[in-house]
Amino acid sequence: MIISFELLERIDSELIGEVVALVRVETESDEVKEEEEVKEIIFNQKILVHPHHTNGSFPVRRGKQRWPFRFQLTEDLPPSFKQKKIDIVKIHYYIRFSFIRPEWHRFNIHKTCPIVVKQPGRLLSSTRLKTEKTSRNGVRLRVTFEKNVVIAGNNVSFNVDLINPKGALIRHVSLVLTEYVECNSREKTFNIIKQDLDHIKSLKHKSINRNFRIPIPSTTPVTFEFDNSITNHYKLHFEVHLRGIFTNIKLEVPIIVMGLIPETNDNEDDQ
Repeated sequence: MIISFELLERIDSELIGEVVALVRVETESDEVKEEEEVKEIIFNQKILVHPHHTNGSFPVRRGKQRWPFRFQLTEDLPPSFKQKKIDIVKIHYYIRFSFIRPEWHRFNIHKTCPIVVKQPGRLLSSTRLKTEKTSRNGVRLRVTFEKNVVIAGNNVSFNVDLINPKGALIRHVSLVLTEYVECNSREKTFNIIKQDLDHIKSLKHKSINRNFRIPIPSTTPVTFEFDNSITNHYKLHFEVHLRGIFTNIKLEVPIIVMGLIPETNDNEDDQ
């Protein structure tokens, strides 16, 4: 940052977290509902930024200057969140700096710097999930997850077990990973992955048992819940497409998406 002045009285700075929600507003006619952005500050913290070994006003040389500072976030804060396909809510953080000059006739300088907040990279304990369902013509689908927690950018693994005693035609098995975003009782969804499972197509086998690994995009936002009003969660939807009417099998499994944060050395200055 280039600073062109020679004397500062102090540097005021604060970290701000803000939720921007898109809410529906009824018009006077009560027939048309408009949408408008409502902003709410959910976090505000003062940050000390000051050169070492100085009291009161301090001189600043022309050119680039650097002052290290650090701050600590509370663990219950939601992560930064913005999903282009889902516009009902976004969460962002920024640091607002004010460079205060001692001379009354000189304007102070203000600058805002956005930052990205991520959840702590703690791995949750593995949860084994098994769910199954049988169609009206006797085909049974069983899906097993050794764990329903996946790190964004890695694979989610599961086993598909199909029992087909009558040899019904299994056209294919489709998989959809859906993101659910809820904000103040409003919900929007977005399909992140939509594909057919490999090696299961136009089969009449009486037993099919296969393991699958599906890559989760690294840009997938993490699962979180904040203040009982904002949530972001995911479900994997399986559908076995069978010959006949109303014979398909549908299953859904909740999964948790996490993001790992590299460990930092607390002895190093944060800048």
